[in-house]
Amino acid sequence: MGVIRALTRLVPSSLRRYCRDLIDTDFRGVRPALLHLEQSELSLNLDMVLSHYRVDHSKICYLQVGAFDGVAGDPVYPLIERHGLRGILIEPQHDAFLRLKENYSRFGESAFKFVNAAIASDDGSSILYRIKPEARGPEWLHQIASFDRNVLMKHASMVSNLESLVQAEEVRCVTFATVFKEVGIEHVDMLQIDAEGYDAEILRLFNIGARKPAIVQFEHKHLTVLDHKTSVKMLIDQGYKVTACGNNTLAYLEQKRAPAGSKS
Repeated sequence: MGVIRALTRLVPSSLRRYCRDLIDTDFRGVRPALLHLEQSELSLNLDMVLSHYRVDHSKICYLQVGAFDGVAGDPVYPLIERHGLRGILIEPQHDAFLRLKENYSRFGESAFKFVNAAIASDDGSSILYRIKPEARGPEWLHQIASFDRNVLMKHASMVSNLESLVQAEEVRCVTFATVFKEVGIEHVDMLQIDAEGYDAEILRLFNIGARKPAIVQFEHKHLTVLDHKTSVKMLIDQGYKVTACGNNTLAYLEQKRAPAGSKS
């Protein structure tokens, strides 16, 4: 990497910043929206953030959008027992939803609530593009589902005859207000989003400014640079510290402790 950076010094100064960003993005996997954040940079992962948050919060409730089966490629599942998490899990695909409930049955009925739906701006229904249940392919194949068929087709180079494996499924759509009303919970400590390119829109629909979860994590892998940059800026403007964790963006709104001896 030092050799590559040295070579950039041979590039005219007007193009040097672009080359540095390109190296960071293509070789280190850092999204452009997370470069040069200065005071808003956070060098932590979800496990560490949860550990810090638990110092003053013994019970943590999270809301997960795009839970799939709750296990495959899931960043929260390994942390459930370690941090005593309970949550609301949302998944629109019916077959994945059934596996989700089965996989989480060992935690007890009171710890988790399940919603078989997709998040949208209005209650109703919409067409979700997904992989046929009987299709065979890479381990992650059935995890890709989106309202935008093009998101699935981005994987065509990795899956032969992908177009023939895609099917349309009508799914129920609900707003966040409807979700909270149905499950009888008004506030969550953490928001986890994995929505195959719809993540920025879901983040907007959640209304971070009003609901202010302490922890937010969303997948940025399929977002445009502009959508990712806008999402990061929104979180920073709301007081969150932000970092990249692989294909996810993690944000933390540290709770200020009251001075010793003060009344709450």
